[in-house]
Amino acid sequence: MRVLLVSHTYTAPINRAKLDALAQRVTLTAVVPNRWRDTLFTLPQTAQASAAYELHSLSIRFDGHILRYFYPFVALRAIIERAQPDLIYVEEEPASFAMTQCAFLKQHRKLVFFTWENILRRIGLPGLEGYNLRHCNGAIAGSAEAAQVLRAKGFARPIAIIPQLGLDVDLFKPARAIELRQSLGQDGFVIGYVGRLVVEKGLWTLLSAIRELPDTRLLIVGAGPLRAEIERWITGHRLSQRVRIISSIPHEEIPRYLNALDVLVLPSQTTPTWKEQFGHVLIEAMACGVPVIGANSGAIPEVIADAGVIFPEGDVAALRQAIAVLQADAARRKQLAQAGRARVMAHYTQTRIAAANVEFFEQVLGL
Repeated sequence: MRVLLVSHTYTAPINRAKLDALAQRVTLTAVVPNRWRDTLFTLPQTAQASAAYELHSLSIRFDGHILRYFYPFVALRAIIERAQPDLIYVEEEPASFAMTQCAFLKQHRKLVFFTWENILRRIGLPGLEGYNLRHCNGAIAGSAEAAQVLRAKGFARPIAIIPQLGLDVDLFKPARAIELRQSLGQDGFVIGYVGRLVVEKGLWTLLSAIRELPDTRLLIVGAGPLRAEIERWITGHRLSQRVRIISSIPHEEIPRYLNALDVLVLPSQTTPTWKEQFGHVLIEAMACGVPVIGANSGAIPEVIADAGVIFPEGDVAALRQAIAVLQADAARRKQLAQAGRARVMAHYTQTRIAAANVEFFEQVLGL
């Protein structure tokens, strides 16, 4: 089977382990932007790939804008004609311009897209999403809610529920991080948050919860528009000795920071236009043997299942209690650490995700 995969996701080299896993099962050609702005991680501008697949890094317009960015039309068409794929897989939302380009250029080929969108609403330019959906032969949804949204939009073709990315479990694995903890001044019981510093991630819930847990430390890794306001809040509540913020770091360094934690919290909070679509940092922490606590926003309970702790989103008291229980119970933390790693190995490795993708491609192709 020949597959052409188009996505901005693989601008980050750390994500290309999935491409390696796919290339073990199909003849793979991948197209990525030559640059991508990201608020969390530094993304090197490189087109290096393994020998297992062919990678094309193209200059784009509107990098960092998932719906608006697009590739040079002539270059993209030439790659498709050269690769002669049986199936084109676009890991972008169905309202994206990149998706439209592939829908226009696909000719007789099968076309599959990926979606995280888990709220029924119109996004992008009017009519664009409808055009793309009409030209697609199947879809992969990152969660059960995302699949339900697609059906509500009238998409009647096959849908598989598969996370977009798995993990390299040789990179994300338990490891000692004593020196990093010491260098960051994070002694005692360390709570962590990794992600965007935005309102919908529930950071005020987390900050309010740790305020009344004096024997804890909080390590925040990420960047975003709330940073200055959070820093003022920390100073105003005299928590500068207990809360540390680390700005954007290379994604490859995330395992070190995760292993410096005693527990990771993802306190996401649903808004009228957003709810948690997956929470990839959850499986990263679980793979590292770090117990996780997540709000019941969107797909978080689906991701964690019984391998972590769920609390009602926005409930400061419930989150505080969940942290306190784990802080006091080392045996429970060990149990969750083992359960989390086991869940990742069973469901979220790059090999497992790639195999599920290929099974769905075969279904769409009628193989």
